[in-house]
Amino acid sequence: MSSTHRPPRADGPPARPCGHLRRAAGRERNPLSRALDRARSRAVVLTALGIVLAALLGAGAAVARLTTDQRQAAVTTARLHRVEAVVQGEAKRTDTAVVGGRAVYRADAVWTYPGDRRSTGSVDVPRTAGPGVAVGIWVDRSGRPAAAPPSSADLVADAVCLGLFLFGLLGLPACAGLCTRLGVLDRRADRAWTRSWARLEPVWSGRSTPGHHGD
Repeated sequence: MSSTHRPPRADGPPARPCGHLRRAAGRERNPLSRALDRARSRAVVLTALGIVLAALLGAGAAVARLTTDQRQAAVTTARLHRVEAVVQGEAKRTDTAVVGGRAVYRADAVWTYPGDRRSTGSVDVPRTAGPGVAVGIWVDRSGRPAAAPPSSADLVADAVCLGLFLFGLLGLPACAGLCTRLGVLDRRADRAWTRSWARLEPVWSGRSTPGHHGD
């Protein structure tokens, strides 16, 4: 057997979560547990804690964002009114406005607000809207067209996106750090295994005996 050949380093079965906790705390009863094994478990436990913390921060930020946006939307909605406007002309596609990847169409319309006051203006309408079609629009207290308040679905989607962004922002570096740390520990373990094999293989194979230094 060549002195340079050695069998691959054998790793034990992966530890379960509770096993990682015990090993990281130095309370594992396995006598074969090495300092490198404890270092791996500490890295895994710290990463798991980091991911949990990232999830909690992301969820907290999402809830806070949703609460704030809902409060602002309620204030905005209280200042607006939903009225029926009657389209007076053909719907025309705007050149620049695009919402959600769809073109926006506008047309002249007339509506009554506030009170019996007749108001006219250009409003957003469906593409198929024609003269005489009634469409719902939002107006302010003076009767001028206003942007529609955000829907509950939009508010929830914005909050979820914020939460996921923060979770990724904090969780991905933790996972990358774990991979880097485990790579360093694996290389360290491989070097230790190589040194041990070079020292013990000659004795184990019978090519040398303890205290024998060659001819």
